[in-house]
Amino acid sequence: MYTVAYFEKILNKKKQFTKEDIESILSRAVTIEKDIKNGTVKKVLADKVIACIFFEPSTRTRLSFETAAIRLGANIISVENALASSSSFKGETIEDTARMLSCYADAIVIRHHKSGSADIASSVATSSIINAGDGANQHPSQALLDVYTIKKEYGHLDNLSIAFVGDLKNSRPLHSLMPIFLFYPNNTFYFVSPKELAISEELRQELEDKNIKFIETQNMEEVLPKVDVLYMTRVQKERFDNIEDYEKVKDSFLLKGEHLDLLKMKSMILHPLPRVNEIDPVIDNDKRAYYFAQAQNGLYVRMALFLYIFGL
Repeated sequence: MYTVAYFEKILNKKKQFTKEDIESILSRAVTIEKDIKNGTVKKVLADKVIACIFFEPSTRTRLSFETAAIRLGANIISVENALASSSSFKGETIEDTARMLSCYADAIVIRHHKSGSADIASSVATSSIINAGDGANQHPSQALLDVYTIKKEYGHLDNLSIAFVGDLKNSRPLHSLMPIFLFYPNNTFYFVSPKELAISEELRQELEDKNIKFIETQNMEEVLPKVDVLYMTRVQKERFDNIEDYEKVKDSFLLKGEHLDLLKMKSMILHPLPRVNEIDPVIDNDKRAYYFAQAQNGLYVRMALFLYIFGL
């Protein structure tokens, strides 16, 4: 579920996703960020149509993909709340939806509530598929904007200490980030979560097999002074079958103002957003809080992704 091979095929079924591809996308995003600030973005996708179909709610991902397409000159066809407002409501399968959208669009951005749905859509679509999140499985573009944010600050993606805190069982950004980080050596990972929301046995075994240094703990305060990157996650209420189980763990790890004294002065606090209560708003003005800049970086990375899949 979390292998590099799986990640390689989930973004674009027609091409393997390598470390070189990642570096190329990140480098292109740097250029795009400069072009946007200088007002020199070219409308190179003026002859393209991008379909955005979201079966789960989204603010940042959907709107940044649509903004990315518009800034590059593409036309958008879009469906939000697709469970209720598309033919999925009538029972249409994800395969048929993908086939139909391929008739209208040159690329399809899809978010779905079922794990593996983007891979299924990719298996039948004739247009490129970008996975904008499939259940608790993957979120590749989020992972790319995360590493873009980290590299922008540190200049490298190796020799870092990175802590993931919160709901690690259901965190699709984590599931997509780890395959990327496996390309870069000498990183140390701390996984901080309640035992009910710990990383999967598959990921644990893969890290052990690759001799990746990682530590699992329920002590966030002990980890904070050691990390370069603190990646907070939301406990995802929508992934729980039982509300009592959610209530039991929802407040397990909350980053509060007093925790800032434990962090290195040169460290980063990241969060894929939306947040609920896991980061106190008092932290927003701290220079180590990067989560809003992180969201902004999503625009540059998703523009670079569009150029990547169209070979431009």
